[in-house]
Amino acid sequence: MNPTVVLSTAVAVAAAAYAFKPKKKTELEAKSVPIPEPKSYLPLQIDTVVSYIYNLLRGQDELEMLLKDMKVHGNTINFKGFNDDFIVVTDPSSIQHILAKNQPNYEKGPFFKEIFHDFLGSGIFNADGDTWKSQRQIARPHFQTSEFKDAALINKHVDGLLVLIDKHIATKPDTPLEVQSVFCRFTLDEASEFLFGATVDALKNEQTEFSTAFNYAQTMTAWRFRIPFWKYILPRRRMMTEIKKLDDFVYKIIDDARARQAARAQEKKESGKENEEEEDGRRDTLLDHFLSQQDEDGFDSKYLRDMLLNFLLAGRDTTASLLSWTTWKLVQHPKVLEKLYQEIVQVIGPDRVPGYEDIKKLKYQKQVINEVLRLCPPVPINPRESVEEDVLPNGYYIPAGSAVSYCAYATHRLPELWGDDALEFDPDRWGPERVGKIRPFMFVPFHAGPRICLGQNLAYTTAQLALTRLLQRYDIKASPGFEPHQLGDIVMFSRNGVEVLISHKRPASEF
Repeated sequence: MNPTVVLSTAVAVAAAAYAFKPKKKTELEAKSVPIPEPKSYLPLQIDTVVSYIYNLLRGQDELEMLLKDMKVHGNTINFKGFNDDFIVVTDPSSIQHILAKNQPNYEKGPFFKEIFHDFLGSGIFNADGDTWKSQRQIARPHFQTSEFKDAALINKHVDGLLVLIDKHIATKPDTPLEVQSVFCRFTLDEASEFLFGATVDALKNEQTEFSTAFNYAQTMTAWRFRIPFWKYILPRRRMMTEIKKLDDFVYKIIDDARARQAARAQEKKESGKENEEEEDGRRDTLLDHFLSQQDEDGFDSKYLRDMLLNFLLAGRDTTASLLSWTTWKLVQHPKVLEKLYQEIVQVIGPDRVPGYEDIKKLKYQKQVINEVLRLCPPVPINPRESVEEDVLPNGYYIPAGSAVSYCAYATHRLPELWGDDALEFDPDRWGPERVGKIRPFMFVPFHAGPRICLGQNLAYTTAQLALTRLLQRYDIKASPGFEPHQLGDIVMFSRNGVEVLISHKRPASEF
């Protein structure tokens, strides 16, 4: 008999025996409730795994697939694949348990870290324990409101955004503008200058080497979550080539920052003013902030590279997603758009450039943005891994070492939380009469608990300033026949962009 056949058969039998071997329940598991699972008819849930990947490749919306499964199995589901647990929770009590009450038990975990490591290394969003705590503690002061409340840096890049839109109107006045890609370029420029002190110049050049590599690395990382045995299927050589381009750009910025820091230190030493605070009007970047906080051993360049790319991923994509879906919702609801514009005119005026204090007065605008964040959370699903076995508040058992995700997209749409109109876009639900009904952990677009997003105030400020100036300057309408197809990726975008018709507002004297 062929030895290869014998060996293969033995391995297959051993694997099957292991997979179907009865496992003794722990005491905690015996007292708990097993999580509902979608039916599977083949060993190791092969049929459900293949069906899931097939539907994704056909372009089906995996978030809507999840909502359909919830209607059958309830708000906590275990999507087993190859006998591994992939648990999704959506009820606020379970989310609170995972993110706050028993947060130490739910880490990023080895599975998540391995998938993201090539792209994000050991940065804050791919770290646990002391590594995460250290980076967060150092970064927190830089994201305080005082760092960006003058709005000068944000408005600088909004200026570039308006230039790009003006050019489109001048050259293609009757052609829809795909704003999602434009917003990604805008937030990439703003975030890179806020973090690095060096803009990528994506608004001036749509296909910069950095932005192209960044987009590719993010897309391939997202597919690693979806495909079993991704190491043997997805193209690693191309992935590492694109990451090398990111590294070259970021390491040069780090070297330049170190050189600037050394030059300033030498200048102060020679002037005899080593202990005096600098008052040259220079705005420190996040990179400068980390360099100034390092101990005598210093941070190595790999540590700084990981930190910067982690914050760039969060700073660029989440705000671009928010602006894209806000634009789409507004053109679908012209009355909301008009009410929003009238508030801007009354509070700020038709053409005055707003500052940080101005946008804080735009109460209805904040309601609109929160409603967009509810229906279209930039991070629709957030994965964790259980360290030890646990029981959720609803009684469901979580085995140790299980993948456990909470899905903000689904939670934000539950009728039992938001009412029968949960799927409707209604900014008034955030008004003073109704906002009191929104309980903790019902609304988690920026995460919650100890790992709540450091940049949420910056995201709100950027989105509000950009939206205010866009509506002051342009009329925005729906593009006939266009419909976005949402993509539940690392960040929720539309797979076919967001197209709108845009034109300059007519002066009041013309009416």
